[in-house]
Amino acid sequence: RGEGGSPPAAAVLAGLAKCLATLPPHVELPMPSLSPTMTKGNLSKWIKAEGDEVAAGDVVAEIETDKATMEMDSQEDGFLAKILVSGGTNDVEVGTPIAILVEEQEDVGKFENYSGSQTAAVSGSASEESASTSSASFDAASQRSILVSPAVRKLLSERNIDISSIRGTGPRGIVTKGDVLGYPSEGAKKSAAESLPRQASPSGSQHPAPDTVTATEFEDVPHTNVRRIIAKGLMDSKRTFPHAYASASVKLDALLSLRKSVKSMGIGASVNDYVIKAVALSLRDVPELNASWDESSGAVARNSSVDVAVAVATDGGLVTPVIFGADSKSVSEINSEMKDLAERARANKLKPEEFQGGSFTISNLGMFGIGEFKAIINPYGNQGCIMAVGGGVPSVALVDGKPAPLTTLTVSLSADGRAYGNKALGSFLESFTLKLEKPSSLLL
Repeated sequence: RGEGGSPPAAAVLAGLAKCLATLPPHVELPMPSLSPTMTKGNLSKWIKAEGDEVAAGDVVAEIETDKATMEMDSQEDGFLAKILVSGGTNDVEVGTPIAILVEEQEDVGKFENYSGSQTAAVSGSASEESASTSSASFDAASQRSILVSPAVRKLLSERNIDISSIRGTGPRGIVTKGDVLGYPSEGAKKSAAESLPRQASPSGSQHPAPDTVTATEFEDVPHTNVRRIIAKGLMDSKRTFPHAYASASVKLDALLSLRKSVKSMGIGASVNDYVIKAVALSLRDVPELNASWDESSGAVARNSSVDVAVAVATDGGLVTPVIFGADSKSVSEINSEMKDLAERARANKLKPEEFQGGSFTISNLGMFGIGEFKAIINPYGNQGCIMAVGGGVPSVALVDGKPAPLTTLTVSLSADGRAYGNKALGSFLESFTLKLEKPSSLLL
C-alpha cells in the first residue's frame, strides 16, 4: 500500500480499467480551447444539469477564457450523465474531461459514481499542492485509460496488458489499437525469453542467462481475410495512384443551427449525413470528380450516377457500404439508410453489392477526436477520390469587432492525379464548403 494506507497506483489503475470496461458507450466532453492563446479556463457555470438531454449545438456550459466569457456548445447528441468538474472551478486545463455524455437515457444512472480521470488542474487546491510523483503518473495513465476506445480496451484485456506500460502515440498520449498490437503480450515475452540460448560463464560452466532480454520481442498477429484484402488494396493504391491532396476549412455553425431546428420537426440526422448529402450534390455540380482513371484505355471514365461510399470500422476491418444515387435522396433517407448499413456492416451481414462499387468515398474520424488527416484512395469501385473528414473544432473569430465562438471542420481530399486537375479539386471543395455553410439547399 502507498503512503497513508492508500492503495498502490497500479492497483487503483487496474480497478479503474476494469470499471471502465463495463461502462456503456460514452463520450467525454473536454475543456475546449476557445481562443488561440488559451491553455486554461474557468468553468463559470453549467447550463445543462446531469440527466438533461443534449443536442448538437446546445449550450452546455459557460467558460471564462483569457479573452472573454463564452458559451460551450455540444458537438454530439445524447444525455449529460455526469459532471466531472463543477461550476465555479478555476484554471481547468484545456483537454481535461469535464463531463460525460451517453447515447441512451437509461445509461445515465450507471455513471453515478464515476469520478473520471480527475486530471483537472485547479488553482489553490490542496490536492494539487500535496500531489506526489507517483500520483501524477497514475493520473496520466488513468486519463489515457479513459480516453481509449472500446476496441483498444478489449485488446488490452485479451492480451493481458497493463495500459500504464504502453507508450501511446495518439493525441495527448492516448493509446491506440496499433500501440497495443505492436506491444508484446505476456505470452510473447515468455516465449521470447525461453527461446534465447543459455550463455556460458567466462569459466566455461553453464549458468542461467541473466534476466535482461536483449533480443527484439514481438508477436505475429495473423490478418483476417478482410484485413488481408484491405492491406493489399491500400498498398496497391499507394503504388498505383499518384495521390494529390487539397484541404478546406468549413464553418459549421449555420449547419449546427439548422440541424437543431429541423430535429424539432422530426427530421433526425447526424452531421455526417449532411456531409454525405453535400458531397453528393457537389459531385453532381462538379462531375469531373465523379470519375476514375481507366488504365486499360488510358482515359478518364465518368460515372453516370453519384454513389457515395462511407467507411465504417468493424471488428474484422474497414468496410465501405455505398449510398447509391445519394444526390437524389433526402438527408433523412440518407440517415435511415446509413444507420441500417452501418449496423449490418458491424454484424457482418452486408450483401456484396451493398459495399462494392461507389464513385467517391468518405472517411470520417471526427468522432475519435481527430481534427484533420489524409486518407488513402479506395482502390475498389469506379473511383479515384476520397475525402477525409475531421471533427468540429471550436474557435474564436471577430464578428463586428467582437470575439464570437466559431466551429470549423477541416476536410481533406486525396485524389488520383491522373484523373483530376487542381482546378477540379478546388471547384469541388468550393461547392462543398458553400453547401455546408449555407445548408438550406441540403433540405431540398
